[in-house]
Amino acid sequence: MPRVSSGFIIAGAYANKLRRVLFASLKGKVDPKEIARAAGELNATLFDLLRTLNVDKGDVVRIIIDYEIEDGTIKWNWQSLELQHYKAIPETTEKAKQLILEIVEKRRPIGAPEIAVEYLGPAAEGLEDVFKVKAVIKGREEVVGAARITYADEEGKGIAVIRMPNMNPCKVTFTVPYSQDPSQVAENVRSRIQQALVSGEYEELSGEEAKKLLEEILAL
Repeated sequence: MPRVSSGFIIAGAYANKLRRVLFASLKGKVDPKEIARAAGELNATLFDLLRTLNVDKGDVVRIIIDYEIEDGTIKWNWQSLELQHYKAIPETTEKAKQLILEIVEKRRPIGAPEIAVEYLGPAAEGLEDVFKVKAVIKGREEVVGAARITYADEEGKGIAVIRMPNMNPCKVTFTVPYSQDPSQVAENVRSRIQQALVSGEYEELSGEEAKKLLEEILAL
C-alpha cells in the first residue's frame, strides 16, 4: 500500500509539505483535482487532530499515512496514521548558547588557522560551483584545498578537501543554502569548513586519497 510522509517539519508547515509530496508522487497517475481534494481532506483532518492534541505550530512533527487508489479516488487508511511529535525545550537552547564556545575551544586542533574561500566558477552545466580554499601559513597566503557544491532544490551539498600544516589531509562534507550571489555562497562555505576544522568534524584521508579527490573537485 502506498504512503505519504511529511518528513520532520514544524507543525505549522505540514499541510503544504504533504500537499507537495502528494502531487509529486501521483503526477500523471491521478487527476489533479482528486489529488487536491484528497490533500485537503487529509490536512483538514490533521488540523483537527493536532489542535486536539495541543501540538504547537512551532513543534516538530512527522506524519506518515497509507492510502489506496480505487477507480481514480484516493482513500486514506486512517488506522495506519503515524504521528511523531517533538517539542522544543527553551532551557536546552539557552544552555547550548552558553556552552558552545567553551566546547569548541576545547576541541580546537593545533594548526587550524582562519581560512578564506574564493569562487572559481561553475561546473556540470551550472549545477555545481567550485571554490578555492586559502589560509595564511607562516605569514604567507597559500592554497590549502578546494570545495565543490552540488545544488538540489534550495540546498547545496558540499565536499571539500583540506591539506593544512600540522594536520593530516581531510575531507569535509556540509550543506549550504542556495544563493544567486557567489560571494555569499563562498562565505557560507568558508563558515562550514572553518567550523569543521575547529570542531574536528572531518574525515582524515591519505595523501593519495586527498590528491585524487582534489582533482575531481577542481574539474571544471
